Amino acid sequence: EVCGLKWSHDDQCLASGGNDNALMLWRVGYSSPVCKFHEHVAAVKALAWSPHQCGVLASGGGTADRCIRFWNTNTHTPLHFVDTGSQVCNLVWSKNANEIVSTHGYSQNQVVVWRYPGMNKLATLVGHTLRVLYLSVSPDGESIVTG
Repeated sequence: EVCGLKWSHDDQCLASGGNDNALMLWRVGYSSPVCKFHEHVAAVKALAWSPHQCGVLASGGGTADRCIRFWNTNTHTPLHFVDTGSQVCNLVWSKNANEIVSTHGYSQNQVVVWRYPGMNKLATLVGHTLRVLYLSVSPDGESIVTG
């Protein structure tokens, strides 16, 4: 079952994440995936393409995985990953800085702002009592709303 979809900024590649723990890349004009990654060990729901580096994709794994992984989709290779300590529900890149926001479920129910590529935590926002399933960025890229 597909549980995450995200088009690349050039509209030529679709990333799909599934409950089978797979991340697949689909190119326009092809009827089957051009690449499959199997490094996640839980469902892949959270997907985000970097607006700063062409072909860089971030993916987040579920409760048994807890990792944000980064991929070079041009060469079909993994770049690096960080264990966040909890289920990754959403990912979104800042359009203004080389930063990525993640929202989390079990067990921490938090929002984290990371500096890429070192994945240093810039901020950890707590207060949600349940998993943070929804994330939206304001049009100017300066604010987020979570739920």
